[in-house]
Amino acid sequence: MRFALRNKSKLIKAFGEDYYKLLISSLTAFAKSNREIAAYTIEGYTYEFINIPNVQPSADSNFQFAIVGKQYDVLHVAYYSAIG
Repeated sequence: MRFALRNKSKLIKAFGEDYYKLLISSLTAFAKSNREIAAYTIEGYTYEFINIPNVQPSADSNFQFAIVGKQYDVLHVAYYSAIG
């Protein structure tokens, strides 16, 4: 499974280049781990969500992404929030 993260320029403008690279690194590491994607719903939202672990060694947190589309083996995701 591969991921395509939406709104690169908006994310960089809002959070900075380093945070964007951290999001990409976390998505890439999760994709390489071949773990099952546990999507879930949140009441009041139309999209499903997934939690991706933060790849920073000392961080015990997850990034929450909304699944906005799927084509072949690519999940199109939008960053939603950080948890933890």
